Amino acid sequence: MTDDRLTSRDWVNAGLKALAKTGFTALKADTLSKALGVSRGSFYWHFADVGAFHAAVLHRWREIAYENVVREVDGTAENRLESLLDRAFRADTRLERAVRSWATADPRARTMVEAVDLRRLVYIEKLLGEAGVAPDVAPTRVRLLYWAYLGFILSSARLDQADRRRLLDELARAAMSKDKRRTPA
Repeated sequence: MTDDRLTSRDWVNAGLKALAKTGFTALKADTLSKALGVSRGSFYWHFADVGAFHAAVLHRWREIAYENVVREVDGTAENRLESLLDRAFRADTRLERAVRSWATADPRARTMVEAVDLRRLVYIEKLLGEAGVAPDVAPTRVRLLYWAYLGFILSSARLDQADRRRLLDELARAAMSKDKRRTPA
């Protein structure tokens, strides 16, 4: 690849790939320019500094991890909650894990992860509300669903299709169940 063909998007995509494969320590001009077979000058043509590049990588991750997911799920005609769960539990989780790892060491990454987490929680709560879950129990169920997802992506567990379907059915059933709390006698 030559310098004149690369765009800032190419650099960001290379950064995302390196991040998912190697971790946030790979997000350096030298490392990426070698991987792309171009000079560091190409990097600095597109980004003022590494911090600006990191910001662009995080914004692209937000698009992938939230905005594209919502657009895809909202495009489904039926049961958007189940569609979201299915998508979340079958996705490649390497990039999500890498960004979360980065967030433990970098305040800007942490801020972006927290913002995406909040947007995801609000979106899931909206889907639960549309599915008829009572507003007083929806926030708790949102957290349970989201924590199940986070636990899954951080684990090394891989599910075959049948096991994933059983897990998703049980998660959906738990999220949608009628509140059977008993009042004290």
